[in-house]
Amino acid sequence: MKNKLICLLILVCIIGLGKPANTAAHQNLKSSVYSPNSVGILNEVSITFVGNAGFLIKAGSKKILIDALIKGFKGEYELPVDIQKKIALNQPPFDSVDLILATHAHGDHFDAGMTRQYLKNNPKAVFASTSQLTSILADFPDRVITFNPSKGKSDCKELKGINIEAIYLPHGATEAGQTELLNYGFIVSVNGVKLFHTGDIDIQQFTFDEFRAYQLPEKKIDIAFIQHFYLTTDPMERKFVQDGIGSRYIIPSHYHYTTPPMDTVLVLRNYPDAVVFKEELQKWVMPSEIPTIKQK
Repeated sequence: MKNKLICLLILVCIIGLGKPANTAAHQNLKSSVYSPNSVGILNEVSITFVGNAGFLIKAGSKKILIDALIKGFKGEYELPVDIQKKIALNQPPFDSVDLILATHAHGDHFDAGMTRQYLKNNPKAVFASTSQLTSILADFPDRVITFNPSKGKSDCKELKGINIEAIYLPHGATEAGQTELLNYGFIVSVNGVKLFHTGDIDIQQFTFDEFRAYQLPEKKIDIAFIQHFYLTTDPMERKFVQDGIGSRYIIPSHYHYTTPPMDTVLVLRNYPDAVVFKEELQKWVMPSEIPTIKQK
């Protein structure tokens, strides 16, 4: 009887050793990181397109607006008036936002009047941006936070239980005698998900190695908001997107105010899994499964 038990134990061990070693680990990765009801991500993660480069991010109980408090410019593109009112009056889906981020001081990414109205109507919201924007909102001293990253050195803060890393990414060349327009990219970590918004960057203003030094692929970005005109087949631009950021999901940004205008067909041809919105207030929910990476 004893010998039979020993043989049975040996047989069980052999069968166990014959199973793929990484099966359980892969399943755990998918469930712990991507399942909406898992420990890693608390509840649903959704992205709502507001306009141009503006998005509403909801991760569990946290809400973030980035580059979304805009009005637009007459004759080019204006955010629909009903959406402007919803934002200014703190109405759904823009109610109870925890954090407002603005990447830089351009009218298609920030409107001072709308931001001021929103802060008055939502006393719990905090605004964070460059000094060029926070100085405009000095009448909210306890709720306006300034980031001060420099070339190669990020600035990290925790605001409203949300971790933000601001990185300095030049918008464009500054003419002699002019003050530089500051543009910050934001890496946001909230409820188990990581997001990266480029703002308006000009990749001609820095080298790939300088950008790669921020180690974005190592941060395992889940969703990256990237200007649509960098989602091309150009080798340098593909290297910037794939090797410099390496996010699981790509959401094109800067739908308006660009020449040429956004070419949805071209974007999807180059990045078939990109999330492209058709209209304002359209919402996308991040799937619970890891997407299949398609090589081109």
